Parts: sequence; C-alpha cells; structure tokens
Amino acid sequence: MPAAVLLTALLAADPAPAAGPAPGGLPAVKVQDLHYGDVLFHFYQAEHFNALVRLAGYREQGRLAAHARDAELLRGGLWLSLGQHREARAIFESLLADPSTPAPVRDQAWFYLGKVLYAAGQFEASERALRSVAGELPPALVPERLLLLAQGLMYRGRFDEAVAVLDGWSGAPEWTAYARFNLGVALVRAGREAPGLELLDAVGTLATQNPELIALRDKANVAIGYAQLQSGRPAAARLALDRVQLAGPQANKALLGAGWADAAEGGYRTALVPWLELHQRALQDGAVQESYLAVPYAYAELGAIGQAVGYYEQAIASYDAERARIDESIAAIRAGRLLRAALSTRDDGRRGWFAQLAELPDSPESRYLYHLMAGHEFQEGLKSYRALDDMARNLTAWSGSLDAFGSMVETRQQALATRLPAAESRLATVDIGELNARRDALRARYEAAHAQRDVTAFATDEERAWLDQLDGVDAELAARAGDPGLDEAREKARLARGVLMWRLDEAWKVRSWRAGRSMRELDAAVYDARTRQTASNRARSGAPERNAELGRRVAAVAPRVAELAARVESAKAAQERFLADIAVSELQAQRQRLDEYSVQARYAIATIYDRASAQAPTP
Repeated sequence: MPAAVLLTALLAADPAPAAGPAPGGLPAVKVQDLHYGDVLFHFYQAEHFNALVRLAGYREQGRLAAHARDAELLRGGLWLSLGQHREARAIFESLLADPSTPAPVRDQAWFYLGKVLYAAGQFEASERALRSVAGELPPALVPERLLLLAQGLMYRGRFDEAVAVLDGWSGAPEWTAYARFNLGVALVRAGREAPGLELLDAVGTLATQNPELIALRDKANVAIGYAQLQSGRPAAARLALDRVQLAGPQANKALLGAGWADAAEGGYRTALVPWLELHQRALQDGAVQESYLAVPYAYAELGAIGQAVGYYEQAIASYDAERARIDESIAAIRAGRLLRAALSTRDDGRRGWFAQLAELPDSPESRYLYHLMAGHEFQEGLKSYRALDDMARNLTAWSGSLDAFGSMVETRQQALATRLPAAESRLATVDIGELNARRDALRARYEAAHAQRDVTAFATDEERAWLDQLDGVDAELAARAGDPGLDEAREKARLARGVLMWRLDEAWKVRSWRAGRSMRELDAAVYDARTRQTASNRARSGAPERNAELGRRVAAVAPRVAELAARVESAKAAQERFLADIAVSELQAQRQRLDEYSVQARYAIATIYDRASAQAPTP
C-alpha cells in the first residue's frame, strides 16, 4: 500500500453541530422592557448584527435596566456569533468579575468564555473555563459543553481524559451520535481499538434520514475502514466501507479504501472496480489523484504491463494538466476572483455556505472552493470577511441616512422660521387664565344649585322665559293687592307657577346629572388646553436650539462614519489577502502532492521498463 494511503487513513474528530447563541441557549425570561423585546425580535430572526446595534443603543440610553445581566450575556453571545472573540471574551470576563452576577448567569458566562477560548485555540484556558461551571446549564448547552471539553482534550493528545469526559454520557440523538463518534476516535487514538471501533460501528450503522447524521455515519464508516486496513483486517474494512453512500462527501475515500481492501487480499481485478470509478470523478480530490496511481499498480500486479504503462502515462498527463489548472486558480485567487465567486450569491441577508457553493460557476477560481471550505481556518476567515462586508454596507446605508437627517434638519429650520411666528400669534389670542376663571364661576353656580336643590338653576331658555313672565305677573298683581277683581288672576298665576315648578322638580335628577357630566367634560377640556399650552410653550421655547443641536450631532457623526468606512475597507483588504494566502497555500500543497505523484508514476514506469529489459532474452 503506497504511503499516500496512510495520509487519508488518519482519523480526525468531527466537530459538533455549529451552535451560536441559539434561542435555546438563553434562559427563559419575562420581557419587562419593550426595548429588550425589540432586541429579542431581531435576535430570533437571526439578524444578529441588527440585534447587536439595537442592544448597544438601548444599553447606552439606559433602557434595559430590568434585563441588565441577560442583555450582557446576549451581547457577548452576539459578538461571539459574529466571530468577534476578543469583544465576547471581554464581556464574559466582566460578568465573571462582578460578584453580584447571579449564579445562572455566571455559569453561562463560564460556558461562553470557554467556547470563545476554544475557538481561539486556547484549549487549556478553555478547559478551565468549562470546568468552572458549578451549577445547571440550560439543557441545550450541556452536551455542547461536554463535547467542547472532550475535543479540547483530544486536540492536546489527552485521549484517556477525553474518554473519561464522554464515557457514559447520553443526550439528544444528534448529540449522542457526535459524542459516540468522538469517543470512538479518542479510544482508537489512545490505543484502545476494540471499544473505539465498537462505538464507531454504532454510529456507522445509524438508521436515520437526517442528512447531517448520514454524513456523520459515512465518516464513521470511513474511519472504521481505514483503521481496520491499518490493523491488517481488509475484510472488516471492506464491510464498513461498503456502507458509505456513493454520492456523499466521503464517497471518494471509501472507494479508494475499498480498492485497497481488495488488493490486500490479492483481489486486484476486484480492486479495479472502485478505482476505475474514481477515474471518472474530479481530479482535485486527493483520493481521485491517488487512484490514478492505484489503477496501473493493480494492472502491473495482474501482469498487464502495457495497460499499466498506459495508465501511468495518463496519470502523468492528468497531473500536469491539473497543475496547470492549479496555477490558473492561484492567479485568479491573487486577483480577488475567489471572494467574488464566494460572495456572488446573496439570499435575503441570510446566506448559507452550501447554498452559495451550489451556485458557483465552473471556473478556475472556484473549482477548489469546496475543498478549501473543509478547513476551519478558511471558514472562519470568510465569515469575518462577510461580517466586514455587511458592516461596509451598513455604513454606506448610514451615510445615506445622515444625508437625509441633514436635509430634515434644514427643512425643520426653515419651517420654524416661517411657522413659529404665526403659531405664537394664534396662541396669544387664547387666555387660559380667563377660561379657568369662567370654568370656576360655572362650577360655583353648579355646586350652589346642587347644595340648595335649586330646580330653577337647570331650567331651559323657554322655562326661564316662563318664569320671568310669571315674576312680572306676580309683581303687577302685588301692586294692585286690594283689587278683588284680580283674585281669579292671582289664582291662575299661582296654579301656573305650581305646574312649572312641578315640571322643573320632576326634571331635576336628569338635568343635575347632565350638568355634572358637562362640568367634568369642561374640566377635561380646560386641563387639555392648559397642558397643550404648556407643551407648546416648551416646544416653542427650545425648538430652534434642539434643531440646531441635532444638526451638530449629525455633522459630528458624519466624519465618524466616513472614518469607520475607511477602516472597514482597509480591514476587508487585509482579510482578503489573508484568505488568499490560505487558499494559495492549500493549492500549493495540492500542487506539491501532484508533483510527488508524478514522480512516483515516472519511477514506476522506469521500474517496469527495467524489469522488462532484465527479463528480455539475450540475443
């Protein structure tokens, strides 16, 4: 088996499912501040940048007092989701340094700090933070904490301790599968192959329709296959490799390993089946490249020397052509076309890696992007570049908003200059003091009538006219008190007054209630007028100054936005160079591997010719 096979047989721990500050990672709280609810709305929409901007603004304005600790924890998680580990770490350390931080918040701060340190590669510090969790974490964070702890131990070669962390642990099916896979890898690496392969086999035989778990199942079977090959058990290796789906990301490795499993048992003709299948696949994959050497090796072992030489020559030509394409890709990457291809597809501000990659054109600058994406460093780098790109777009939008604010300030200034004098003139015609006095006089009359039950106080205009007429009649009759001829008139006047007073008395309750209601409405109207006058005076007295202050603030923010935009563009350029260096380094490694394969192919051809010459009869 060529040495290149051993490289592809190396086992690697698989990371757990990506988990940012998911909603399940936050404690359930009753929202008491409307502004915190606004932040959570954008957070649950996965608009982390908008949520962070609002959180920072409301925090500065002091509008999150009821959720101060939760808001800080969320702010740290948002910075972490944006890949800003330094800011997130500072927030979590601040929470931990405050003795008044509640225990649940402290435990989550320890968890997120451990996650930040893990992402930064500081595995020892990450372990200390993760082990500092003293209480109960939310259920969504418990499995992730254990896996982060175990993977940090595995990265440092402390496999037995990783086994101790994961051994006996159980959780949700998805997390359990990852835990079993990582535990199996840790056991194999620690030299405890039997229990490790048993755990990997449990993952490799999962019955699931979950695409993520199917990919993990394939990876477990590939790991089993190559581990069995290294242990000299090709039949067991083939059994595991046959479980890998032919169209998945692990298919090429599985086909290559299946061929070597057959070859190890002398079945070179059978080994040609998966290896020739690999010949039909994209050459940029390492397993496909190795198959270009494996096929002629099998033909040579079968004694088909002519076919072996032909396939070796084909391999050399393919390697040379691939190296040329790699050189083209390197030039395209240096020209910046790689990032333009990676960012060419945008989906409503929520862009996924795989959605974009599915739409990449078949061009020199993009053909290797799938393989570069397998690297955590490139993923994190591209994530940071995207964040910078979004910041640049936001700053551009804010710059336009500032222009609009400037126009608004100018328009308001003009409106104040033209409308304020007219408003003051109209307000001068309203005397709130006089209205108050008139209202007080009416209330006094109402209260007096109510206290004395003066039924005539609520008489209608018609009834008031009748009362005035009766008063006139009574006065005239009183002036002629000794005239007996007016006795009948006096009786009629008395009867008329009695009827009128009876009607007024009968209507007293209804009219008294209506008068009270009208007084209350009058009180409200006077109060509203007084309030509006006060607000109007306050607005008029400070409107020009406030408008001028807003103009000064807009003018002060504009250069800050311009400065930030320049800094972001500079950071984008630096990040673009960083990503280009990663991509070029990867492609150069591939080119070097192709050089080595090409040398092996030429050496094999030379060896075949030497053997043929040695076996040729002497003339």
